[in-house]
Amino acid sequence: MPQRRSANYQPNSWDYDSICSLRPEEDQSSQDDKEPSKHESLKNRVRQLFLDKKEKLPTRLRIMDQLQTFGVAYHFEDEIKTTLVSMHVEHAYHHLKNDLSSTALLFRLLRGNGLHASTDMLDAFIGGDKRGGFGGINPEDIDGIIELYQASYLAFPDETMLDRARAFSIETLTQMMSLMVPKQREIVEGVLLDLPLHWGAPRLHAIRSLKRGRKNNSNDDNNCSINPSILELATVDFNLVQSVHRAELVKITMWWKETALSEKLPSGRDRLVECFFGAVCIAPDPRLAACREVLAKIGSLLVHLDDVYDVYGTLDELTAFTDAIGRWDNAFMAEEATLPESMKAMYAAIWTTSTGAADRVMKDKGYDVLPLYRKAWHELCKAFLVEAEWKYQSYWPRSDEYLDNGWITSTGPLLLLHAFPTLNLNLNEAQQQINACLGDDQNIGGDGSIDYPRLVELSSTIFRLCNDCATHKADSEQGDDEPSSIACYMRDIGASEEDARGAVQNTIAENWKEINNEACTGGWNLSSPYGMANICINLARIFHDIYHNGDSITSPTDSKKQLVKDLIFIPIVICDTEPQHER
Repeated sequence: MPQRRSANYQPNSWDYDSICSLRPEEDQSSQDDKEPSKHESLKNRVRQLFLDKKEKLPTRLRIMDQLQTFGVAYHFEDEIKTTLVSMHVEHAYHHLKNDLSSTALLFRLLRGNGLHASTDMLDAFIGGDKRGGFGGINPEDIDGIIELYQASYLAFPDETMLDRARAFSIETLTQMMSLMVPKQREIVEGVLLDLPLHWGAPRLHAIRSLKRGRKNNSNDDNNCSINPSILELATVDFNLVQSVHRAELVKITMWWKETALSEKLPSGRDRLVECFFGAVCIAPDPRLAACREVLAKIGSLLVHLDDVYDVYGTLDELTAFTDAIGRWDNAFMAEEATLPESMKAMYAAIWTTSTGAADRVMKDKGYDVLPLYRKAWHELCKAFLVEAEWKYQSYWPRSDEYLDNGWITSTGPLLLLHAFPTLNLNLNEAQQQINACLGDDQNIGGDGSIDYPRLVELSSTIFRLCNDCATHKADSEQGDDEPSSIACYMRDIGASEEDARGAVQNTIAENWKEINNEACTGGWNLSSPYGMANICINLARIFHDIYHNGDSITSPTDSKKQLVKDLIFIPIVICDTEPQHER
C-alpha cells in the first residue's frame, strides 16, 4: 500500500442537504405572479429609450453602457448592435468634440461588441502633439480619465498609444486623488484596485453595480446618471435569473451527491458550488442552462482529478490511469487491478458524465462529439502526467516549455470543448462552428493533438497564469518547490519574485491584447451571448476574479463565500416603499 500524501485542503463550505432541500416555491421572486409581467413591461419601457431620437449621443452611449453594466444587455442585442453599427458608419466620434468620457466609452463599446474602432478616435486627446503627449486632456476631467483607463484594456497588439494612455490615466488619477471629495476618491480607489471592467466577469460586475446603484438611489444621492427604468429592470431581472440558476444548482447538487466522489476521494477538494458559481459567470444567460450544467459537472470532476495527479496518485498509478483514459473503456477499468478503488471511481465519474454529455448533444443537435471528448480527456491527462513526472524527477522546465503544457493543464480547453456544443446556436451554425473549430479530422495536428481555436489557447493561458500568480506564494511557504510560471521565470534568468510576477502580469496583458484582436477580427460573433467567443472570454474573466487576491477554489475566503451567496442564493429585496418612477 503506497503512502498517500495529503494537502490538508480547506473542507467544503456548503451544506448539500440544505441546498437540495431548496424548492422554487421558497423563492419570493417566483411566488409573485406579477414579476414576469412586470419584467416584460420594464423591458418594453427600456426598449423605448432606443427609439428616442432626441436623446443626445452621450446619453445614448450611457444607456447602452448601463445595460451592459447591470447585466440586462442580452435582452437588447439587436437594438445595441444596430445603434453601434450606425454610430460606427456615421463616424459618431466626430460629433463628440472635446468629450473624452464619451469618446473613450464609444471606443470601448465598439470593440467590446466586436466592431471596428480605430485608435484615431482618440487622437484629439492622445498623441495630438509632436511629443505624443496628453495635452488634449484636462487632468480635472476625472470621469473622462477613468473612461480612458477602461478603454485602454481593449488594446490590440502593438497599440502602444493605449499602453501609454493607461499609464497616464493611473498616474493622473493617483496624483489628483488628494484633491478629490471623499466620494469621488472612493470611486477612483475602487477603479484602480479592482480588475478593469474588460477583465472581470460581467455577472459579478452586474451584482456589484446593482447594489451600489440601488444604495445610492435609496439614499436620494443625486444619482440621476443611472436611468431609473434600467435600474428597476436590472433588479427584477437579477432575481428572476438567479431563481433559474438556483434551481439548476439543486439538480446538480443531487447529481454530485449521487456520484459520492467526495467520499471516495476524501483527500481532494470538494468544490461543486464554486464550480457552479464559475459556470454562472461564464454563461449567465438563463437560456444557457445546458452549458452551465456541463461546465459545473465537468469542473467539479476536474478539481478532483487535479488533486489525483498533484497529490494522491503514485507515478505508476497515474501512468496506468492516463492509459486507461486513452482506452475509454469503463468495463475494462472496473477490472483494472493496479489502481485503487478511489481512482476507479474517479474514472467512472469522468466516463459516465462525459459520455452522458455527448449523448445529450447527439439527441439535441444530431452530431457525435464523444470522439473529441475522449481525445480531450486523454490530452489533459497526458499533460497532467507530464507535470507529475517533472515533480517525481525534480525536473525544472523552461518558462516556454512549462506554459506549452500549462495552458492545457489549466483545464480551460476541456471545459470549453464541453461547453461549445451546448450553446443555443441553430443547427447549421452549430455544426459549422464545431466542424470549423474542433470537430473534424483536419483539426487534429500532426502529433495527433486537437488543434484548438486561438481564443481557446489564449483564454486558457490567462487561466493558467492567474492561477500561478495566486498560488505561487502559498506553495512556496508550504515548501512545495514545484514549477509554475513565476518559479520557472525566476530560474530561467535569476529574477526576483517581484520581477517574475511583473513579467507574468505583462504576459497576461499581452494575451488579452491578442484576445481583443482575435475576437474583433477573427470572424467571431461578440454581440451574442450564445457565441463561442463570449464563452472563451468569460472563462478568462472569471478566473481573473477567482484568483484576484487569493485562490478562491482551494482556500475560499469569507468575502468570496459571501459573493457566491449574493450571486446564487440571496435575492435582492424589493421594498414596497421604494419610490415609483414615472411610467
